[in-house]
Amino acid sequence: MGGRDEAAFRAFVVERQSLLRRRAFLLCGNWADGDELVQEALARVFVAWPRIGAGAHEAYTRRTMLNLYLNDRRKRRREVLTDSTPEPALPEPDRDLALTLTRLLEGLPERQRAVLVLRFWEDLTVPQIAECTGVAEGTIKSQISRGLAALRDRLAEPPRTGAGALT
Repeated sequence: MGGRDEAAFRAFVVERQSLLRRRAFLLCGNWADGDELVQEALARVFVAWPRIGAGAHEAYTRRTMLNLYLNDRRKRRREVLTDSTPEPALPEPDRDLALTLTRLLEGLPERQRAVLVLRFWEDLTVPQIAECTGVAEGTIKSQISRGLAALRDRLAEPPRTGAGALT
């Protein structure tokens, strides 16, 4: 990659770093996995940077993050889960809205979660989401509708107490 390309890539990362981390947090549900997702996506974008058309860097990065997230979710379905963790979990940042949103989203299927994040966090239109994901607009609309219905149902549930409660 030439010096000019590298400088443009660095400027892109500096300008969008906060947005990319927030997007990844919403997709993954925690900062650690979100940071890994951003790092992996930017590594791939860096390699492809000279081939990406001018003005398409944001869309390419979004698509890369989405593909990496969905691929990781498929891999995790095949993993064997245990009851104990090898080390204590780190506490999440103390942000009530972020925690509530994260807990609401974590029960959704990964595609519904992804389209809701793209639609309502990224503020993309249905055609933009369809282009980004490579899925038909009708499918995107139904995923949004089902995801919102599931969120409404979860919000209507009586508050739970204990570790899984929405706070």
